[in-house]
Amino acid sequence: MTLTPVNLHAVVSSCVYAVQNHRELQITMQIPDDLNVLADEIELARVISNLLENARRYGKDPDTGITQVEITAKGREDWVLVKLRDHGTGVPPEQLANLTKPFFRGDAARTAAAGAGLGLSIVDKTIQRMGGIFALSNASSGGLVAHVQLQRTSDQPAGTDLQQRLMRPPIKRQAPAQAT
Repeated sequence: MTLTPVNLHAVVSSCVYAVQNHRELQITMQIPDDLNVLADEIELARVISNLLENARRYGKDPDTGITQVEITAKGREDWVLVKLRDHGTGVPPEQLANLTKPFFRGDAARTAAAGAGLGLSIVDKTIQRMGGIFALSNASSGGLVAHVQLQRTSDQPAGTDLQQRLMRPPIKRQAPAQAT
């Protein structure tokens, strides 16, 4: 794994772009364009994609069958805090600590055919290998929140671009508007 300065907005945007056509997934994103983290770009994209897939599978609103996901990020001194939140039913509090253990599957996941119970364990280990911290919690108003803390890197000088390894589409599409 090679850790380099990575533009968080660009990585998350490419992950959101990849799933934008899922009808049951509505994503809003609030990440500053100039927020850079120390990460492996490919591994970080896998982490975000895995969290989005988990939200799609297990974070559906019980009434609508649609998963609403909010992705936010804020820089705090030497760290960047990323939150990915769904509005599903959340997880029983006694299961939260086990969700990052290999092969553990929460109640909602046990009824689903897909998955082996490795996704969140891999996310946790990958974030740790990038020098970060991963945690899960229930949102007070419902849903599961994935917290990712990564080391912040200094902003790039104006006119320079970070080296990007992910292939990105030439046209950026906006995520579908949320119904209110």
